Amino acid sequence: MASIVRNNATLTSEERHYQRRWIALLLLSLGLTLIIVDSTVVNIAFPSIRKTFNAAFTDAEWVNSIYSLVFGAALIMWGKIADQYGRRNVFIAGVAVFVLGSLGTGLSQSIGMTIFWRAVEGMGAAMMSPATLSIISATFKGRERSLAFGIWGGTAGIAAVLGPILGGWLITYGTAITPESWRLAFLINVPIGIIAILGSSWSILESREGTSSHRLDWPGIVFSTLGLSTIVFASIEGQNYGWFAAKRPFALGPIIYPAGVAGNAVPPGTVSFIPFVFLFGLLMLFAFVLVENWQEHRGLETLFEFSLFKYRSFAFGLMTVLIVSLGEFGTILVISIFFQLASGLNAFQTGLRFLPFAGAVLIAAPTAGALAWRLGARWVVTCGMMCEAAALFWMSRILYENVSFWYFVPPFILYGIGVGLAIAQLANIVLSDIPQEKFGLASGANNTIRQLGASLGIAVIGGVLFGLFVSESRPLIDNSTAFEDFGQRVAANPNISPQARTFGASIVSFGGVAKQALENGLDNGSAFDANISVIDTAIQQISAIAPAKLALKFQGVDLDNPATVRQIQVDLTPDAVILGRDLEAALGEGFSTAGRTASAVAGVFVLLGAVSSLLLPNAKYRRAEASA
Repeated sequence: MASIVRNNATLTSEERHYQRRWIALLLLSLGLTLIIVDSTVVNIAFPSIRKTFNAAFTDAEWVNSIYSLVFGAALIMWGKIADQYGRRNVFIAGVAVFVLGSLGTGLSQSIGMTIFWRAVEGMGAAMMSPATLSIISATFKGRERSLAFGIWGGTAGIAAVLGPILGGWLITYGTAITPESWRLAFLINVPIGIIAILGSSWSILESREGTSSHRLDWPGIVFSTLGLSTIVFASIEGQNYGWFAAKRPFALGPIIYPAGVAGNAVPPGTVSFIPFVFLFGLLMLFAFVLVENWQEHRGLETLFEFSLFKYRSFAFGLMTVLIVSLGEFGTILVISIFFQLASGLNAFQTGLRFLPFAGAVLIAAPTAGALAWRLGARWVVTCGMMCEAAALFWMSRILYENVSFWYFVPPFILYGIGVGLAIAQLANIVLSDIPQEKFGLASGANNTIRQLGASLGIAVIGGVLFGLFVSESRPLIDNSTAFEDFGQRVAANPNISPQARTFGASIVSFGGVAKQALENGLDNGSAFDANISVIDTAIQQISAIAPAKLALKFQGVDLDNPATVRQIQVDLTPDAVILGRDLEAALGEGFSTAGRTASAVAGVFVLLGAVSSLLLPNAKYRRAEASA
């Protein structure tokens, strides 16, 4: 190119930005990392946030849900706005909004403020996400484009693993900086975001749709936002509130369903509101399709142009994105909870277990770009999805609570190779035939479909996982001798106080009640969060059993005396730890059975995605594009 031999002072703005294109890709990848890490790190921080504000479980859940809700609902809108007003402008503005939301979240003084600032973060992520893809599509051509998408895809895969590792490390070791160390997981976004803003202004060339009239399609925005937000909400919250029968009340400000309920009790036979939310969302999307087609046929500028479906790569690409997303994101849920619940690892240790997967993605994603240039992107995508499906079926055969981690390394590597090959080149195919002025719109649609598929996939696979976990764990709890074994150990221990021995015997005598409390903990769908231990919840219930305390008072143990209580705690701690491990073993066995089935279901979804990918076009990139 002429810019190589000319003095830098004589280069045009376009030529200078062309020289900086790889720096621009690095900054775009940095923005993508912020989006993905922030969507996963809150799962690790959830217990700490709830403890800081003494928040109800339903209120604290909105800290997580509101981000996904706003993010999924606003993607198409911001993709269109980026085409109209400039993709670099929208990306930089999105980073600024995201940084503001992160700062607000990290400094929040109430659970309400935290939820609000998380919504701001979700809006910033929705502004950034479609802009990253559309800028890459507009900046890179030919062989470089395949490589750029490979690096982008590798970043996405690694960021999904980095979130739990970074969040777990900051929360575990950040107490040296602040007792409320979860705040650091959000405040760390601020300096990273500032670097992205300054670097993007210097390195990214602005691009926009030249023929746009800059008219905003408000009917389209309203219908699409209502439709997408309600469907994403129902997908996220269906497991918590019940898909058909209500499991617990829903409260949002003054709105309470069912009305007049006390506590978490729901009258038997109460119909869940989730199906009605789904139906409302579908009606809104149907109205969105009608309104957009009506406007498009009359030559008006629309939020989404359904005429883009005439491009085979776009139509079948989105279908493949939706199907494969059902399995890909649900898999991370299954494996994350398996390591924490069945294997007893903490969040940081769980994140470290995903490093083989991250390393494989890092290698495979850039390699996919070179392979796509030679073989065509479709075969790379299909091959990647076949690797993913094979890895999932492999893991469905080895998910046992006592299996060494080294058994997971080969399928993790295979899964990482599959994700690295498929995720980026699939996005490449979706955008391959779209006119450049429509990149933002198409990118927003791609990201919306992926977010929608992820929400539905987590709902379906999470439903399979949780349902089987409950049914498999009940008989294991009923047949457990953990409390009897605990009583025998306490009775045979000559080194503990008589009060501690009495306390231990009382717990054993109420073992049936304790087992029932543990089973009640299984029925609490809210406890089935990646970082909320069902075991911890149930043991807290057991320790608060009123009849046991009453019996102890009758037997002369004064639980109102702090010194007595402390001595009992010291005396029984070693045996109580063993009791907890015995209960964990029973629950771990039940979860392992459920995890194997859920992993196989995820594998079926990904395999269907591989079949769907065969419908994609496979036109190889022309050499002429490289010099364009």
